[in-house]
Amino acid sequence: MTSVTTTDGISTTLGQYSGITASTIESLLQADSSYVARTKAQTQITTNSSQQTAWGDIKSRLTNFLTDVQALESDDAFNTKVATTSDSSVASISGTSAADEGTYSLSVSQLATNTKVIGSQVSTDKDTALGISGTLTLNSSDSSTTTATSVDVAISATDSLSNVVDKINAQTNKSGVKASLVDNHLVLTAQTAGAKTLAVSADSDSVLSSLGMSSDATTTTTGKTAKFQLDGVSIERNTNSVSDAIKGVTINLSKISSDAVTLSLTNDTSKATSAVSTLVSQYNSLMGLISDDLDVGDPSSSDNTQGTLVGDSELTRLQSQLSSLMTSSATNGTALNASKLGISITDNDGTVGFDADKFKAQLASDPDAVKNFFYQSTKSITGTTKSESGYAASLGSLANNYLSDTSTNKGTIAVKLAGYTTSTSELNDQIKKLTTALEAKKDHYVDIYTRLDTAMMKAETQLSYVTSLTSSTSSSSSS
Repeated sequence: MTSVTTTDGISTTLGQYSGITASTIESLLQADSSYVARTKAQTQITTNSSQQTAWGDIKSRLTNFLTDVQALESDDAFNTKVATTSDSSVASISGTSAADEGTYSLSVSQLATNTKVIGSQVSTDKDTALGISGTLTLNSSDSSTTTATSVDVAISATDSLSNVVDKINAQTNKSGVKASLVDNHLVLTAQTAGAKTLAVSADSDSVLSSLGMSSDATTTTTGKTAKFQLDGVSIERNTNSVSDAIKGVTINLSKISSDAVTLSLTNDTSKATSAVSTLVSQYNSLMGLISDDLDVGDPSSSDNTQGTLVGDSELTRLQSQLSSLMTSSATNGTALNASKLGISITDNDGTVGFDADKFKAQLASDPDAVKNFFYQSTKSITGTTKSESGYAASLGSLANNYLSDTSTNKGTIAVKLAGYTTSTSELNDQIKKLTTALEAKKDHYVDIYTRLDTAMMKAETQLSYVTSLTSSTSSSSSS
């Protein structure tokens, strides 16, 4: 009898006498407790993977929700200004969150300019060594502030005109003077506008003449201050970008105009309205995902399909807390609450709606109260945040409790995800051990029943031999 080994390592002769085949051994193994335990572990790994993915989706959706919450903690969401000007060629206006709404009348009689000293054209190529050495001194002063600055620039024989420009500019922060080359003319410009005095001297006449800066070869243009009237008040500044006339407001002057220009700042309600609308949409998206994951389906149905995280107490708690905070009646010390700002439940499924018109009306009526409802904070002497309160702060705190993932603070989701990873690793180790045990039992069964078949085959062979002998003896006796 020829024996062939199959892919499962079992001889094809197995069972030819005993009837115990590879299929029989597989049935014995499947009934074994190790096989049952391994199957259960494999099923749990699949479940772990599905639940881990589901929590990962919750994390992603909750992170987006937190981003939208934090947008409502920013001053910019409520105090962004819409700036308008009746003539942008003359002036423009902008405002920070600290600026009040307002309309201003402006006329410009003089723009601020910078003092310049222009030297004569130098015949030596700008990149060729001038062959001079000495010290160039730059003196600048401002009569309006009685301040004066003197800076020395060392020049060596190997320096070119370009090198001198670079050396002057290396000290601009100290001197307040910027150098440039225009058609091989050295031009020195005071960095601050206004009636500043700018003088150039050197320890030798050759230095000045080689640079085109001799007193009889230079042209000096003295700078001017900006002069304008704002709501009838005459103002003078050493800049065309005026940011200290009105709190939080910057006015940029561009052209002289005797005709009054109207500048205005109004609160931009669209940014806050959009931020709340986005938050509500993200909340509904998040809660929809949570509801699907916790869905119990139809328990009375034979083919009932449940949510991936059905029965998860942590997710159920998140669902309940989010719903409670989103529609809370808390006022944070104002006369407002979520409902008064147009944030309320619109159907039996808990969907939250947003009435933009209602919100805009409250924002127009009292923007500070709306801002304070969403977020208030106190600062320490060092400027760090000591305490936070408000609608957005409460939602943000809840989200952070679930999302936090630092070495010292592991939030609920981080703990959940780590738990799935650990559980799956332990189950894989368990499966490996159970598989080894099952392989050993399989080898044991194959060995036993192969021996049985071999014994039965030998017995059959011996029986055939005895039978043949008996038949031969009977034949001899008859003859």
